[in-house]
Amino acid sequence: MNGSDLPPDELPSLAALVRTPVLGPPQAGDKLRSRPAKDQAPSDRKTLSHRVYERIRNAILHGEVPDGTELNQVELASVLGVSRVPVREALLRLQAEQLVDMTPFQRVVVTSLSKTQVLEFYDIRQELEVFGALRTRARDDFETVVLPDARETASLLGLDQSGEDWFQADLEFHRVLNGRSSGTAALVDQIRFRIYRYRHLHEPNLERREQVIAEHAGILAAVENGDPVAVRAAIEAHVGGTRALITRAF
Repeated sequence: MNGSDLPPDELPSLAALVRTPVLGPPQAGDKLRSRPAKDQAPSDRKTLSHRVYERIRNAILHGEVPDGTELNQVELASVLGVSRVPVREALLRLQAEQLVDMTPFQRVVVTSLSKTQVLEFYDIRQELEVFGALRTRARDDFETVVLPDARETASLLGLDQSGEDWFQADLEFHRVLNGRSSGTAALVDQIRFRIYRYRHLHEPNLERREQVIAEHAGILAAVENGDPVAVRAAIEAHVGGTRALITRAF
């Protein structure tokens, strides 16, 4: 898994989390630690730290650890069956991603975003996507590589998909138009995952899914035609549609 993708496997339920251990125990046969941390090679500790990081990060992104929840490092280490070292390393990475706040007294709290901040992220995403789409259109291999890829990823969206499958398919479409390995795509991914946990406020219904598929077709047509005005209008309508849902539901 890279740093942007959510894992396909389901996470343990954290709905009851307040002053209880943050993460459910690992699945049978999938213990995170097989030997004491002091006996682990540096590479083993790095892998373990990354797994702990993924477990906590995706629990936050899935909304299973609510905003404002205090994460107790001792409880985390105990439940996951690891030492405090990989937990501490994981939390430092999450702090860098602004998913948790850490105080000098080692108090770790899951960050929260206000309605204004979430809407601002949508506005930033909109501008980045316009920039990314126009930049991608200017590539020499647009018609031979990017356009076929964009058409294929657009077809992956289905009206009967699960919410997670829909999100991943939508993510792939936008990555193609923003340039898969570009800085723009990376920034858009960061924004989308930062606000991913608020997705329940605008879970797309059948009507909205039909609109999104049509909007994707409109964006793709505008980019293919190379019309900057049409590209901006199509992206503003698309991102703005979701933004409007958030505005009403938040």
